[in-house]
Amino acid sequence: MESILAILSIESLAVILPAVGLSLSIGFLLGRAGWRDLHDRHRHLEAQFERVGPIPGEAHKREIARMRRELDTVANLARALPSIVRDLNRDDVEPDDVPRLILQLANAIFEPRQILLYIADSATPGSRERVLHLKEHKGLTEIPDALRTVRMGEGKIGWVAKHQLDMLRDDWETLRTTNRIHVTDNHPALQTDVIGPLIHYAQQRPRVIGVLCIGDPRIRPSNEKLMFQMVTNFGSHGHVSTQNMKRQRTAAHHDGLTGLLNKRGFLEDVAAKSLVACEQTAKPFSIFIFDIDHFKNFNDTNGHPAGDELLRTMGRLIRAQLRPEDLACRYGGEEFVIAMPNTDRRSAHALAEKFRHTIEIEPFEHREKQPSGMVSISGGVASFPKDGASVTELIQHADQALYRAKKGGRNMVTEYKGIDIGDPSALPAVIEGLGDPSPGDGTGLGEIG
Repeated sequence: MESILAILSIESLAVILPAVGLSLSIGFLLGRAGWRDLHDRHRHLEAQFERVGPIPGEAHKREIARMRRELDTVANLARALPSIVRDLNRDDVEPDDVPRLILQLANAIFEPRQILLYIADSATPGSRERVLHLKEHKGLTEIPDALRTVRMGEGKIGWVAKHQLDMLRDDWETLRTTNRIHVTDNHPALQTDVIGPLIHYAQQRPRVIGVLCIGDPRIRPSNEKLMFQMVTNFGSHGHVSTQNMKRQRTAAHHDGLTGLLNKRGFLEDVAAKSLVACEQTAKPFSIFIFDIDHFKNFNDTNGHPAGDELLRTMGRLIRAQLRPEDLACRYGGEEFVIAMPNTDRRSAHALAEKFRHTIEIEPFEHREKQPSGMVSISGGVASFPKDGASVTELIQHADQALYRAKKGGRNMVTEYKGIDIGDPSALPAVIEGLGDPSPGDGTGLGEIG
């Protein structure tokens, strides 16, 4: 029996995985040699069971049953971990995906009837008070209100979050860990065979990420708390890592000055997918491109810090005007693009005109120093499918409409006018478009401004 236990120790696995961190865990668990070694030990342990045969005595039966549970745990881990780690290792994984993966891992190890996973967040936007929100669960057909949101320190769920301790069912009954204080259940439906916090250590200071509750597990490894800590450490690491990756993606795809999408994020990721969705559902899609009139004059007269503040304010006003489905981008310099899914040209023109008026009446600082006595914009609108089959083509044609708005006196929005074959009246507009000045600042509008 001792030789079998020496082959594979669940306790040692539970200690090693949290200690080395997610990256080393992945390297060991998914490396060919690591998986080959794990499966070899698994097969060896099963062979030992076959050779032992029936052994009389209750003590031996209990030992065999315990070892069988250990074997089940290893087998479940071997089956579950590859897909869980693969999902956590994707560069597009979202923080909202992590609770589901934590539940998968906890279910693979313990096979419980009930699992509840809470994630800590602000009670209200901007509030310092943190509460626990139920994110994923198993085993409850209906969620009582008392289990949806739990305050720190409230019931057993809030207690483990506040005191940052793992608790088994016996720990609550003996009252030794709670300093003889009886902690009530949050709800009669809650089962707390194993319950504890997900903790992230930043600058040596522990911060509670959430709480995991496991009830009525079919498999109970010899050291439940260590196995439980493997799950919570894995989960807290995954949660923090995905949050960091999301912030990096946001920073890479957004303009730091205005908070809008940058050109790369807009073209390569967001707008193209939105256009494809409209194309697949036979819905219209429009582009509104505009820039700030006489922006060079504003910068030269008031200084670049004032120009930056104007762009920040422009970003705020754009975000305030956007509908939920719209996408806004700082395309370059003082030029902006708004994509309008499910919007035809006429509706897009109306929305663009509404925004132009919003800018016209906004009391920008230094507006009186502009040539027209105000800050204004000029823009152009183009729509799919008539005006172009791609985002790039739509932007190009909307930019041509913008150029006509500049030539027409500024502070206006014009629509792109396509060419009807055989219409000689369209020739002057075509020649004018081809004579568009060379780009001076990446906007395609040269010195017009």
